Amino acid sequence: MGSIVLYMQISLDGIVSDVDRWASIDDGILEGALDYYDSLDAIVIGANSYPSMAEYWQQAELASESALERSFAKRINELPKIVLSRAEMELAWKNSELLLYRDEESLVRGIESLRGRMAKDISVESGVRTWQRLLRHDLFDELRMLVHPAVAKVGEKLFAGAEESRALLLESSRVYDSGVVELHYRKKG
Repeated sequence: MGSIVLYMQISLDGIVSDVDRWASIDDGILEGALDYYDSLDAIVIGANSYPSMAEYWQQAELASESALERSFAKRINELPKIVLSRAEMELAWKNSELLLYRDEESLVRGIESLRGRMAKDISVESGVRTWQRLLRHDLFDELRMLVHPAVAKVGEKLFAGAEESRALLLESSRVYDSGVVELHYRKKG
């Protein structure tokens, strides 16, 4: 059974939304992400984030000027993608599967079932509400945060709705040339 990993870009002030305004992705970050993606069986994407991610990565595989970004796009396009949604929706990105849920309880059952089907890790890529739901229901094993040297000031904070405090163990850290710090935490216990 794989771990559920919440994987995100985050500003110094804890903002995880509108990353295009303040995040900068360089080749080092893409190389690190490509290594990380080799450890995955699937990625989970919220229904609101799915269309833009699908459009971007499908085009990037063919049209990006960066060979590294094309390699990353190829990998993400090949991975199984589980889309969390409360309603039926069209899935145009190859290897995509819909995980429908009615309420919080059916979401928990769906994620636990997904975890039981996978041998390797599952990366929860987006969005803010998806991460917050999984945090609220303690449906994660690890956090991988790319902390950008930026104060976003406006946007949604990851832990804004946290109901309980939780101690985490730092597994590893890495500093990229751009000043971005990758922090990998695991739940205690």
